[in-house]
Amino acid sequence: MESTRRNFLKLAGTAALAASATPLLSACRGIVRVDLKGTGSDAEGPLLGPGLSDILYHASLAPSGHNTQPWTVTVHTPDRLVIGSDKGRWLPGVDPENREMLLSIGAFLEYLIIAANHQGYDIQYRVIAQTAFDQDIIEVTLAAAAPQPGTKDPIPRRRTVRNGYTAKEISAADTATLSRPFGGDLLFIPRQSRQGRYLKDGTVEANRLQAYREAAQEELARWIRWTDEDARRERNGLTPEGMEITGIAGWYVRHFMDRQTVLTRKFREQTVDIVKKQVNQGGGWLVIASRDSAIPTLIETGRKFGRMLLELRPRMIAVHPMTQMLEEAPLRDGVARDLGIEGTVQFILRTGYLTTYPEPVSLRMPISRFVSLNSTGGLRSDPNERNVQVIRG
Repeated sequence: MESTRRNFLKLAGTAALAASATPLLSACRGIVRVDLKGTGSDAEGPLLGPGLSDILYHASLAPSGHNTQPWTVTVHTPDRLVIGSDKGRWLPGVDPENREMLLSIGAFLEYLIIAANHQGYDIQYRVIAQTAFDQDIIEVTLAAAAPQPGTKDPIPRRRTVRNGYTAKEISAADTATLSRPFGGDLLFIPRQSRQGRYLKDGTVEANRLQAYREAAQEELARWIRWTDEDARRERNGLTPEGMEITGIAGWYVRHFMDRQTVLTRKFREQTVDIVKKQVNQGGGWLVIASRDSAIPTLIETGRKFGRMLLELRPRMIAVHPMTQMLEEAPLRDGVARDLGIEGTVQFILRTGYLTTYPEPVSLRMPISRFVSLNSTGGLRSDPNERNVQVIRG
C-alpha cells in the first residue's frame, strides 16, 4: 500500500491518456463543475431575481489561488452592491499581503461587468478599501443600458490547463491580442530564451522552497478536496480533476489520499518532480506587470487578466499560473530586475498551444454561499472619497 501511495503522482501522468481509452477508466471520473451547478433557489441566491443571480454566477467563475473563491457580495438594493472578501478564504501562507486575492477580486469584477452588460446593465464602481485587509473592497452600481448579447458566453468555458502543451511559440498575432488589455505590461518570453530559462529554473526552485515551507504546504493540504464527499460539501478548492489527476490515478487518490498525505516528504518530492516536467512543456511564458501594487492597480490588473483569459480558448492557447517565484523569498525580490521589467510583476504564466481543449471542471460555490443582504439598506460612506476611483465599466 505504501509503495502505491508513493507512486500515485507517477500514475497521474499516464492516467489522463488512459482515461479516454476505456469505459472503465471513464467511470473513474470525479466530481466536476457541471455535476454541482445549483438549481432553483440555490441558483438564484438569497431572494435575488434571475438576472442578478446570473450576473453573480458568471462573476464567480473568475480564477483564484487554490480556487478559494475569496469574494463576497453584499446586496444593499438590486442596483447597489459591495464586493468584498471572506477572511476565511484568504491564503496567508502564500499570499500574506493579499496581493493575489485582490487580483482575483479584479477578475471577479471584470466578469460581473461583462455579464451585466449582457443582461442590459451598465456598471459604475469605485474602490473603497483603504488597506489590503479591508473586507469591503468595491462599491458597484448597476444602471439600465442596452443589452450586449453574447458577451458573457466565453466565461463559463474558461479553464486552467496544466498539461498537453505543444512546443510551438505563441505567434506574434496571438501575443498582440493577449497584450491588448495591458498595453506594454504583458511580455511573452520564449521558453528557450535566456529569460525563459531563468523562469524555468526559478519556478522549480520556488516550488521546492514552497513545498518544504510548512505554512504553505499545510495551506495547500487544507484546500485539496480529495474525496467526492468533500467536493460536494465545499464546492471550492482543488480537486483531483482540477489538478488533472484522472482515470485510475484519480480514483485512487480520491479513495486513499488525505490531508496528511500532502505533508509527507514523498508528496513534496513528487510535486517538485511534476513541476520540473511541466516547465519543459509549452512555448514559453507570459509575464504581466503593473506600475505598482496599490489596491486600485491590483483591481485593474485583475480585470485585465480576467479579460485576457477569455481570448485563450478560441486560439487554442492555455496558460498555467506558476507564481511561486513571486511568493518565495529571496526570489521574488529580483524577478522584475532580472527580467528587465519596469514596475511590479503580478503574474507569471506558463503558456502554450493545445491540440484539444478540455472542458472546465473546477468547482463553484452556490451563490447563497457568498451573497448576503444588507437589511438596513444604503452603503457606508467613505471619509476619503476624493481618493476613491470612479470608473465606468
